[in-house]
Amino acid sequence: MASHKTSVRLSVPLDSAMAPLVAGFSEQAGIALGLSRKNALKLTLASEEVFGYLTQHAQQDHNLELEAAGGGYYAELRLQVPPQAMDMTVFNLTATPSLDDPESLDDLGLLIASRSVDRFTIAAGESGDMVLSFRKEKDYPPPGDEAPAPPGELARFSVGAPSPQQIKLVSRLVSRFYPAHQHPQSFTVPGKLVDMIASGEYQAVIAFDRDDQVGGCLIWRWRGDHSVQGYGPYIFGQPQAADMAQALVDACLQKLARTDALGLVFGPATEHLPPGYFELLGELVIHTPGGETYQQPHYYRQLNEDPGDQIWTHPRLERFLRDQYQRLFLPRRLSTTGQEGESRPAHLVIGAKINRELHSVSLHPLWDGQDAGACLARHVKTLTEEGLPNILLFLDLGLDWSSYLVPDILDTGFSPRLVLPCGGQSDIVVFEHLGGAA
Repeated sequence: MASHKTSVRLSVPLDSAMAPLVAGFSEQAGIALGLSRKNALKLTLASEEVFGYLTQHAQQDHNLELEAAGGGYYAELRLQVPPQAMDMTVFNLTATPSLDDPESLDDLGLLIASRSVDRFTIAAGESGDMVLSFRKEKDYPPPGDEAPAPPGELARFSVGAPSPQQIKLVSRLVSRFYPAHQHPQSFTVPGKLVDMIASGEYQAVIAFDRDDQVGGCLIWRWRGDHSVQGYGPYIFGQPQAADMAQALVDACLQKLARTDALGLVFGPATEHLPPGYFELLGELVIHTPGGETYQQPHYYRQLNEDPGDQIWTHPRLERFLRDQYQRLFLPRRLSTTGQEGESRPAHLVIGAKINRELHSVSLHPLWDGQDAGACLARHVKTLTEEGLPNILLFLDLGLDWSSYLVPDILDTGFSPRLVLPCGGQSDIVVFEHLGGAA
């Protein structure tokens, strides 16, 4: 199913006189796409700070391209800026502009803007431009304190698409029956889950009976153009859990069979994932604050013939990748490469997504940099001191410069654990920091 996005665009010259137009566009677009005025002003702040910075530091013969897009439960502002127009390190988690340095103060507004939204990313755009994306999600009322009554035994059940009211019930049942590490936190906010599925970015099937009792659910979403991420199967206290889970997975596979999806990934998966349907990608070792650990397996099923891909990687990662591709029967042409004196940007930029409830963080390299080793070390030190023992790093092998980072990633204490086929521009390698048990 295609996502139901609405988008609007604006192109303005880098002239300070255009600042009110940029601010007005960002605010009104955010409101039109469903945000409250308070949250729309977060996007406005981001656009004002970027535009103000560019008028001071970028060549004035460039334009700033803005696009505001909404996915039903969020609004996102994308700004296409001239290459090398700003010091990207200001967007790192460890960035700390000095209040005593006038030049550093120029970056402070950018730092505040990037941390006032729910998600911030950087990507390479056309003609070498950089695309900054600021996402702000809608506010939803929290779920009520009263847990829903568990459904009775469904003697007979059907599988189909859920209604909005059934989605709300699923949200409450997922929270009741499953621990936080087996589902995204957003699934436990009923109104938000309704909008997520209505947007088309997420899809779901449920098992229900003639009395509209819901016994189970499976949710999935696309990751890139060819990979799908599954969540569940979630079974709500049903004695025929295996049969219901299999029916839910079969329904998902039937829907995906009519698409261009190459593979379906479950990770983390619940214990109800049908045996024999999926290959084990690998396991992550998750550490609890009390010092205990548990295994978090990830599984994969190929859906259509994989045409293969050329993968360039560093020699130190080659053995791991060859073993994974051979075990999963993935057609990959693997070649080694590395940095050989060619020019690189000065500073690495890393996106970070923190989940304090699970004491974990996901790091995503966004922009190459010569200081990769020092930058990674600062991130690990900061996150460890904040009591986050589970540090994962996701490296997209489709990025031209991904091989350059491999030595620094390994030397900083990360170890490769699994491959997510077609999870980004190409396959994604998931690294786990080995200091989690310390």
